[in-house]
Amino acid sequence: LAVDRAAFIRPSPAAGTLGGVARKTRESMMLCEAAGYDVVIVETVGVGQSETVVADMVDVFVALMLPAAGDELQGIKKGILELAEILFVNKAEGENEKRA
Repeated sequence: LAVDRAAFIRPSPAAGTLGGVARKTRESMMLCEAAGYDVVIVETVGVGQSETVVADMVDVFVALMLPAAGDELQGIKKGILELAEILFVNKAEGENEKRA
C-alpha cells in the first residue's frame, strides 16, 4: 500500500485529545474524499471506551481484536465492541488459532 501511487498515508498525532483520533481527523478525511479517494481508512490510537469518536465519522466501524487478549482487555474495549459493525481477529495462527 505504501508504494501504490493511488494511496495516501498520513500519520496524525493524537496526543492531548480523547476519542482515539487527532483533532483534525474529520477534516483530513474530507480532504481525501475531495481529492477523489474512494476508500479512506482511519486507525485509532488505542483501546478503551473513549476511542469511539471515530464511529461518528465513518461509514463502517471495524474493531480489530487479538484472540488471546483476555477478559481484562475485553472489559476495557466494551464500548468499542458495542459499536463495531465488523469484528476482525488478528494474529490467529498457531496456538491462537483455536482461541480465535
